[in-house]
Amino acid sequence: MNIPTLIAKGAKYYSDRTAIVFGEKRFTFREVNERANRLANGLLSLGVKKGDRVASLSRNCHQHIEIVFARHKIGAVEVNLNPRLSPGEIAWQLNDSKTETLFVASEFLEKVRPILSSCRGIKHRIGLSGASGQEIDYEELIRSGSPEAPPVIETELYGEGIGAITYTAGTTGRPKGIVWTRKSVWTVARNLLLDMIPDLSSEDIFLGLQPLYHAVGWFILPCWLRGVTHVIVPEFHNEIAMETIEKEKVTVIKTVPTVLVRMVAHPDIRKRNLQSVRTIIYGASPMPVEPLRQAIEIFGPVFIQNYGQSEAPMTICLLGKKDHVLEGDAERTARLASVGRPYTLVEVRVVNENGKDVPVGEVGEVIVRGDHLMTEYWQLPQETEEAFKDGWLYTRDMAKVDKDGYIFLVDRKSEMIISGGLNIYPNEVEQVLYQHPAILEAAVFGVPDKEWGEAVKAVVALKPGRNSTEQEIVDFCKNHLAPYKKPKTVDFTPSLPKSPEGKVLRRVLREPYWKGHERRIH
Repeated sequence: MNIPTLIAKGAKYYSDRTAIVFGEKRFTFREVNERANRLANGLLSLGVKKGDRVASLSRNCHQHIEIVFARHKIGAVEVNLNPRLSPGEIAWQLNDSKTETLFVASEFLEKVRPILSSCRGIKHRIGLSGASGQEIDYEELIRSGSPEAPPVIETELYGEGIGAITYTAGTTGRPKGIVWTRKSVWTVARNLLLDMIPDLSSEDIFLGLQPLYHAVGWFILPCWLRGVTHVIVPEFHNEIAMETIEKEKVTVIKTVPTVLVRMVAHPDIRKRNLQSVRTIIYGASPMPVEPLRQAIEIFGPVFIQNYGQSEAPMTICLLGKKDHVLEGDAERTARLASVGRPYTLVEVRVVNENGKDVPVGEVGEVIVRGDHLMTEYWQLPQETEEAFKDGWLYTRDMAKVDKDGYIFLVDRKSEMIISGGLNIYPNEVEQVLYQHPAILEAAVFGVPDKEWGEAVKAVVALKPGRNSTEQEIVDFCKNHLAPYKKPKTVDFTPSLPKSPEGKVLRRVLREPYWKGHERRIH
């Protein structure tokens, strides 16, 4: 069984049902499948073939799903770009992934055009909103293609071949390309349908309140296979979310804690008709317990927490609806602060530095084994070797386990920052800070933030005789990084604490901001 066959099955079983809602646009399963076939054949006519990298740069839109399906149908490799990245970051990822075809929304053309001369491999640029300059018109490409499924050999599509390369921030100052196979994509869908949403059906209306290039994208295939209507919104404001839930009678929501916290805090939340919602899935960063309690009081027992990471996409642990309890013995209610227990077909352990399982209540590193894991960091053999030991992926997340197997995250060994559900690695920000002419030393770490979970904090030491201000440094970073990566605040100090080997001790700087917090992850 391969993914194109699964897509065809969904189109056959739910042909005339609504598959996608995007604003006033509505597409049936048959229409989406036909458009994806036409797009796939259009790409073939351009010379795009199995294994070629096909990237997309856009906000959430109905075309995103069509592009995902078209890539699967011809065996192209998926490269989804974060539109919030700076032009330089986008160019680096396009070059590193060896992308040849780029889909781009009109609002990002001005960001893309200046970097095209440095993107050596780009052969085709397809405009989602029409032809402009050298862009190929998206709708014209669809019209030019045959509505029949392209002829593809099944064995070429399913198995260990590269299905996607996605980028996460790296500890070396450069993002790392995470490689998933096509089998990984189907395995994640299987895990979700088996454990998280086994009761998903064609009566459901799904709404993702986060980017499709992020975790919500993993729900495209499960929703399709169960005949679910997928509602897409380009932005995630409270008013848009609540209006959409009311209008479309949404039953299942996937979001991140930041959005959920904002929604719960909205003054009109109890006045809106949100009774259709039966499931709310949250993940990408830990959920503060107090806002979660408030959310349960408002929505009822509808919550599911998901724990995963890019290297082990989506499915590591699950805290189900029955574990989201506000009353009962202390042991049960304490589990609101956990990430739950492993998925059925995923093995998870918490180990010490020698790879031995830690006793109940002691802290160790989370390691994972399963069919959905990444195969490698793209073109980074040393980092790949460090990530895997005896078939186990070492997540660098630190956790405790209770006697019933519930896992409680307490820290990140890698010191990664998660702000609003997005991963930020300190060294990437520090590399930019060190480019500032007045900065001698810099350290970056996450501090508690009620809105974002964590905020980026920078501590800098200036060169003798040089001056600067917090705002000037923040603006400097804004010109070199995606906005969400820049420091929110900057502190100044004569010098930074260091180890005997001369390494800056981020943890020493970070500790005072986390006093009073049981978890060093927010």
